[in-house]
Amino acid sequence: MKRIFLLFLVLSSSHGLFAQQIDEGDSRAMIQANFIYQFAVNSNWPIEMKKGKFLIVVYGNDAVYKHVVEKYGMKPVGAQTIEVQSWTDYKPGMGSHIVFVDKSKKADLAKIMKEVKGKSTLVVTNWEGALGSGAAINFKTVDNSIRYELSEAALSEKKITPGNKILQWKVQ
Repeated sequence: MKRIFLLFLVLSSSHGLFAQQIDEGDSRAMIQANFIYQFAVNSNWPIEMKKGKFLIVVYGNDAVYKHVVEKYGMKPVGAQTIEVQSWTDYKPGMGSHIVFVDKSKKADLAKIMKEVKGKSTLVVTNWEGALGSGAAINFKTVDNSIRYELSEAALSEKKITPGNKILQWKVQ
C-alpha cells in the first residue's frame, strides 16, 4: 500500500512539474508544429517539389520553429529530408515548400504572397482573415482547441493536393 501511495505521489508531483513547464503559448506552438508536419506528409506535392530537401520556413515564431526542429526535423517527407529555417525578418528569394507566417509578421504577408506566386509553396498563417489575403491554411481557435481552416482554391492554384486527413481535420 505504501508503494502505491509513493508511486502516486511521485507521478502526481512530476505531472505537476511538467504541466508548469509547458505554458499555453508553448502548447499552441507544439500543436501548430504538429499540424505543419502533417500538412507536409499528408499532401501531394508536384513532382518538381519532390527533389532535394523539404524546406519549411517559420517566420516570426521561435517556439513553433523549435518544436518543428526538435520533433520533426529528423523525419522524412516521402524520400526528402526536412530542413527547417527560422526567420526574424523577411528574406526574398525563398524556394520553400511551407512558409508559416506568424501573426506578428502579418504585415509582410502581401510580400510573401507576391514572392510565392506561381510556386507550389504552402502558406500557413494564424490570424483571422488571412485566407482572404492569399494564405492556403490558417490556424484558429475553436472551442479552446487549435484547428485550421483551408482554402481549397488556394491549394489547387499551388498544385498541392491535400490528403484526406487534412480535409477531414479542417474546420467546416
